[in-house]
Amino acid sequence: MKTSISNSNQLVEPSDAGLNADALTCLDAVIQSYIDNGDNYGASIIIARGGKIGHQKTFGTVAPERATAHDDIFMTMSLAKSYTAALVLRAIDQGRFTLDTKIDSLIPGFAQGGKQEVTVQMLLTHTAGVYNLIALPPPHPLAENGILRKTVEIAKITPATYKPGTACAYTPMAGINTLGWLLVVTDPKGRQFRDIAHEDLFEPLGMVNSSFGIDPKNPRRVPMSYTPKRTVPTTPQVVAMLEAISLGDAEMPSGGGHSSSTDVFRFADTMRQRGSSNGYRLISPALFEYAAKNHTGDMVNGAWVSACLAEGRPPYRANFSLLGGYCRDKGDYLTPMGYTASPRAIGAMGGGSTMWMVDPERDLTIAFLSAGFIDGLQHTDRCSRINDLALAACE
Repeated sequence: MKTSISNSNQLVEPSDAGLNADALTCLDAVIQSYIDNGDNYGASIIIARGGKIGHQKTFGTVAPERATAHDDIFMTMSLAKSYTAALVLRAIDQGRFTLDTKIDSLIPGFAQGGKQEVTVQMLLTHTAGVYNLIALPPPHPLAENGILRKTVEIAKITPATYKPGTACAYTPMAGINTLGWLLVVTDPKGRQFRDIAHEDLFEPLGMVNSSFGIDPKNPRRVPMSYTPKRTVPTTPQVVAMLEAISLGDAEMPSGGGHSSSTDVFRFADTMRQRGSSNGYRLISPALFEYAAKNHTGDMVNGAWVSACLAEGRPPYRANFSLLGGYCRDKGDYLTPMGYTASPRAIGAMGGGSTMWMVDPERDLTIAFLSAGFIDGLQHTDRCSRINDLALAACE
């Protein structure tokens, strides 16, 4: 029997959502193949058109002897950047600052090391030249990676790696964390970041299983893991770092969020509706339309130059929107949204494990979460493949 997963999103037969059941079977087989091949352990996916969910399925396991469930809570990794970016755009709509506001004007001391011209928009598009490490540099202890204020203090004193605005290189931590702190220092209610996210984003959108930081003993939490196939000598250190930025009281706007697949879907479907859902306006339509474009032109994402050379790939285009993720735009090249998505398609991706995608021309929303990390551009390959297969299911 079909049930409702929210007040406004009904789970219906694929045909009633404009989806082809046979094509969805092909998609499911590919997702299962990653599990069978030892790339990841489990996964959860939701696909909808016009807000009607025509496909919701779980695969594999999220922990030993624990089958994947619809209410499992995954670490969203960098998909959380889209949550923070939405809150930044909301603050712009409220007049607290603008896209052109220089960060040093609100976070004094940020201009050190050639960063005096860094703006909100540069941080959103990874063109600010802030440090691009996945964790705080030595000698800072691992535990400090989950302290928002500390990560921003390091971003303030670390010199720019290039002249801000002249290049693009994905910054896993410093840029979005700085924007998270900007929300804190300009918040008229004086709230912490996690409370801003809860009260202004998660609660209004009905994202009841979402948070920044989580009790490590929460029985629905999906443990961070790699399959034996994907394990390398540095894996234990990576897992320890991810736990430091996401468990307990950790507060990491750039990647320490947690959500169920239903919650990721609710957020993504709000993006399909141009920033509003169930009467709650998260982002104004005007600002959303501007933000959803490609704001890095034909820039290459410098963070992936070495990987592309090593793997014999062409340069990886940045295609950053202002929504904490990517825009498909035009051209024949790899993007998380897939090759067949319309130029206006947008999405966000969390390294190794998560993604959402919206194609407004097909009125399509996809949310995908997985257990067991696939590092590097191979996760982008997987997202692209899954989205192309979901697009192939559109009637």
